[in-house]
Amino acid sequence: MMNENILIIGGYGTVGSVISRHLSELFPNKIIVAGRDFPKAERLAKELNGRVSPVKFDVLTEKNSMILAHIRLVIMCVDQKDTTFIENCISKGIHYIDITAENDFFKKVQLLHEKALLNNAKVLLSVGLAPGISNLLAQNVINRSPNCTEVDLYVLLGLGEKHGDAAYKWTFGNIHSCYTVSTGPHSEQIKSFRRPQTTDLSGKRTFFSFNFSDQHILSKTTKVKKVMTRLAFDSRFLTNFIAALRMIGITKIFNNPVIQKALLFVFKNISFGSNVFAVKAVATTSERKIRESILIGHNESLMTAYMTVLSVSELLDSPSKGGIFHIHELVSDIPLFLEKLKEYDSSVTIQL
Repeated sequence: MMNENILIIGGYGTVGSVISRHLSELFPNKIIVAGRDFPKAERLAKELNGRVSPVKFDVLTEKNSMILAHIRLVIMCVDQKDTTFIENCISKGIHYIDITAENDFFKKVQLLHEKALLNNAKVLLSVGLAPGISNLLAQNVINRSPNCTEVDLYVLLGLGEKHGDAAYKWTFGNIHSCYTVSTGPHSEQIKSFRRPQTTDLSGKRTFFSFNFSDQHILSKTTKVKKVMTRLAFDSRFLTNFIAALRMIGITKIFNNPVIQKALLFVFKNISFGSNVFAVKAVATTSERKIRESILIGHNESLMTAYMTVLSVSELLDSPSKGGIFHIHELVSDIPLFLEKLKEYDSSVTIQL
């Protein structure tokens, strides 16, 4: 039927294939899986008994917009160099979800807000772990803390889970980064893997500052202007070892392409931990009262896929006519939304 199809670009990858599988059950014969590797898209279509249609398409090079004919929603599972394709979707009134976590890309997309409003196109960002679950937990503690003045986010990542090259390179590249965060009325430049803070999240451990995009987004889209995100790995030894290297300035080696290539081989072939992940949001009020929200699970890639699947109905059913949204700006009932994740993974534990 006209304008009822869902186009998933990169829909046969690690995350995309899970999204395609679940959405094909919810919207049978209305899912189009597109990407540069047509044989992979075709194999997935066969695995799903023809519930999805495979199409060859390279979003980075192809400017032909014919693929957008009869599309209601696009889900983007690959990184892009610019916003050309998103602008094309918006101009046609097509809704859009992007699973990227890149803050620089978010900034470019945010500039399209007025255009999205004008064309009644809803664009949803921050649908993964951080940003994504972290945004929702943060918004939840803010909602429950009327006099909230600051939010601290803690992200725990398991080193046993395997990721794509881009995810590893992004992590390596940010170990030695400097970035600016809001500290209230002012902003401050800080270094990654500094600012240690100890908290209990799957056991007591120390977390360090890291350039996740959620802290930048939340300080601009909520009433709380002081937000900081910290990272720890499930290996306490490796977390503290990296922090020690950062303190003496040696972590710049993580930006070296040769070192990155060697690390890619090591992390993709040797398991250093589990596939656990956890996120904790802590709100502090002007009276120094504390409120916490926690979510713990396994397999970050699967969770990103489940978050995206749930976000589809949130986006399509939202009364908002158009604009650029992050997940915490669109979900009206955060506890209910997070509880629905258990329908996909019963091992998830939530404390709100």
